[in-house]
Amino acid sequence: MPIDINRNCRQFKLTTILKSDETLAFGHMDSRWEDEMKRLGSTTALVALCASWGFSTYALAQSGGTGQAAPATADGTETIIVTATRRAESVQKVPISITAVSGETLREAAIRDTQGLQALAPSLVITVSNSETTGGVVRIRGVGTAGQNSGLEPTVGVFLDGVYLPRSGIALNELVDIERVEVLRGPQGTLFGKNTTAGAITIATKKPEFDFEAEMFAGAGSQGSKRGGFSITGPVIDERLALRLSGSLNQRDGYVDDVKLNKKLNSRDRWLLRGQALWTPTDKVSLRLIADRSQKDDICCAAPYVLNGVRAATISSLGGTVFNPTREADYIVATNVAPTSSVEDQGVSLELNWDLNWAQLRGLASSRTFSSLRNADGDFSDVDLTNTLNELTEDETQTFELTLRGTAGPVDWLVGAFGFDQTFLQSSSTVLGADAGRFAAALAARPTIIPLYAAGDGDQLRRFDLDASGWSVFTHNIWNVTDQLALTLGLRWSNDEKTGGGTFITRSAGSCTSTLVPATLRLICPTKDYQASKTDEKTSGVLAVSYEVSETALLFASFSRGFKAGGVSLDRDAGNRSKATFDPEESDSFEVGIKAQWFGRRLRTNLTFFDQTYTDFQRVVFTGTENLLSNQGEVRSNGVELDTRLYVGGGVSLTAATTYNFAKFGNEVSDVNIRGKQLNAAPELTTQLGAAWERQIATGLTGFGRVNWRHQSKTITGGDLDPLKAQPAFGLLNGSFGVRHEGSGFEVSVWGANITDEVYRIVTFNSTLQAGSLNAYMGEPQTWGVEVSKKF
Repeated sequence: MPIDINRNCRQFKLTTILKSDETLAFGHMDSRWEDEMKRLGSTTALVALCASWGFSTYALAQSGGTGQAAPATADGTETIIVTATRRAESVQKVPISITAVSGETLREAAIRDTQGLQALAPSLVITVSNSETTGGVVRIRGVGTAGQNSGLEPTVGVFLDGVYLPRSGIALNELVDIERVEVLRGPQGTLFGKNTTAGAITIATKKPEFDFEAEMFAGAGSQGSKRGGFSITGPVIDERLALRLSGSLNQRDGYVDDVKLNKKLNSRDRWLLRGQALWTPTDKVSLRLIADRSQKDDICCAAPYVLNGVRAATISSLGGTVFNPTREADYIVATNVAPTSSVEDQGVSLELNWDLNWAQLRGLASSRTFSSLRNADGDFSDVDLTNTLNELTEDETQTFELTLRGTAGPVDWLVGAFGFDQTFLQSSSTVLGADAGRFAAALAARPTIIPLYAAGDGDQLRRFDLDASGWSVFTHNIWNVTDQLALTLGLRWSNDEKTGGGTFITRSAGSCTSTLVPATLRLICPTKDYQASKTDEKTSGVLAVSYEVSETALLFASFSRGFKAGGVSLDRDAGNRSKATFDPEESDSFEVGIKAQWFGRRLRTNLTFFDQTYTDFQRVVFTGTENLLSNQGEVRSNGVELDTRLYVGGGVSLTAATTYNFAKFGNEVSDVNIRGKQLNAAPELTTQLGAAWERQIATGLTGFGRVNWRHQSKTITGGDLDPLKAQPAFGLLNGSFGVRHEGSGFEVSVWGANITDEVYRIVTFNSTLQAGSLNAYMGEPQTWGVEVSKKF
């Protein structure tokens, strides 16, 4: 007898969710529907079918959309639905180490952008240095790829509504109108378009809906911050065409004082707009069109001195400002050029989902353009030594992905293909400043060489270009051997081709040829143009086994191999080396874990042991004059992750998560100075404790609150692992409290970030041309705000 999907979905009772790190909760059902579900195979199957037919109030899509948060069950139990495997499944049934965070949780935790996600996922670290354009790095389990060389691909992939975002400047953006975020740990390649070696972050925005909904919010806070936004959705044609429009504005004054320019640095001025259309021409076909555009005009990022070396006296003798002791804890600098960053990003994507009866077809095509303009004081002092001017970055990327998924007896199979084409261009000028001659003369004790350093000498044009393309085929299959035992086999074959190089127009300073000038003081001298190409192909995959010990306990083990292509190094010195290319990076990952729920599902404990080995690790280090890129042999990341959640009762839930991780260079590395050392920005121990509360405090009035504390152990914040660049252990406390009036839809909340006003370094680096001195990009100080929202 065929199952009446429409009838079942209408009567399937969606119950409520605790506002913590859950995505969806599906609660109790009549015994009639439990019998029907058994015929379908699982709760997940019914949920997916309901979503595809559009009768559930939550739209689940193979691309990764789960529904919005619903209220909580009386006993606090839940089933969290995620789409990490391109299938709607309970997070407790997926043999993957994953953190799932709902959009409501992001909002209540005052997480406004991608950087803030690390507050809720202990294995995730996101750092930003000179700008989000090139200085952003996303790390999972201690491993990530520094972005200062634009020829590199990220180790951790970020996917927005299924679309791969190739650069940190695109990925590190505002989180607006978000349905869900999933952080997947370990290599990913048999499910997502682009292969990654350390993990993936998938961000799903809210879809258009066929019921009218609207929301507006506005807020203000410390540092002159102003933030506002809106979302509106509803039908144009009932059950056939729905639209959604959302946007945000985020402005903030700077928190770093520049005493020379008499200006506040590290300010923000950003906006984002996103429009969507969902068309369902038939009950089996849906098309989702998304277009977005964002702009950032920031004065960022300042880097105070944290250590004065021997050349600090020279800076002072030239009339420069030297703070002794340094003033990083007061967020004070002195520069002669304000660091500005202007970014424009826009994209469009089209997703097709088609129920072919025997299989589900999904197609996804996208096109994104990204451009940025940056200016910076090259030496971070108010002595005019070097300046980087008009650094223009342009990136155009097109992707296409096609997947087909179905079942054959006990096997749930998926096959797919992915292709991308990318064009990248970066141009800038890096020139000597007006004080370069006096600075060099003071160091060499030769006043006669001052005329050999003319202001404006150096690279009048520094141009890098890269054309990249690739394609791959992949498959991901789950064989349900028994009702309890399942095997997963995924394979991927990929091919990547890259061609690029550098062109330089240099006005040679006299210092580059004069015998009076020591070699160490020959600055920005002519270098070679170069062009190179690199082609890589590789087979990678995953093998996993999972066993349901009971309905509330799952054991799993997996082996996966990740692959990240090599490429052409886009740095000034590449043409002078024996080769201008770098090799691919590979990773082998072993995981063993258990996912369990106790005491009527009130307590959840997920425990994972992992061991990942990277070969030909791609590493970038700034020496004080240039960024050096190299393949550094072996890196090993191994440890344990524990994630727990306890529903106490009375609307109170507690969370605790910890990652104990050794991410170290192996013995087979080119640089003997880093053998056996912990990677930079890779804390051995990270712990997060949280509490969430929500309950009715008066008729029609609900109170809620959330606090989260993230503590990490000592790290080295410099790529060269210099002990002087150590950041001691520290903790960050964030929180929010508010009230919600159900009848009117009004909500008022107060929030705070870094409540205890911790002072900490994000990235520490060698000061330009100043041996022994160090600068650092600092974490944000204490911030707070008030926000009011209204739902219609």
